[in-house]
Amino acid sequence: MEIEKINDEQLDQVSGGTQIPYIVRPGDTLTKIAMRHHCTVEQLCRWNHIDERSTLMVNQKLIIKF
Repeated sequence: MEIEKINDEQLDQVSGGTQIPYIVRPGDTLTKIAMRHHCTVEQLCRWNHIDERSTLMVNQKLIIKF
C-alpha cells in the first residue's frame, strides 16, 4: 500500500481553517514564531503573503493557521 504525500498547501486546505492573530514582539523572528506555533517559516510566509527575507516590525500583525 502506497501512502500519498500531501504538500503544505494541501495541508492548509484540509486544516480546520482556524486562524489566530499574532502580534510581533521585540526579538521575534520568523523562525522563532514558527517554532513557537509548530509550523514552518514557509507556511508563515505563505499565510501572510510575505517573503522569508522580510523584516518584521514590532506590533506587526501576522496570521497563524491551524
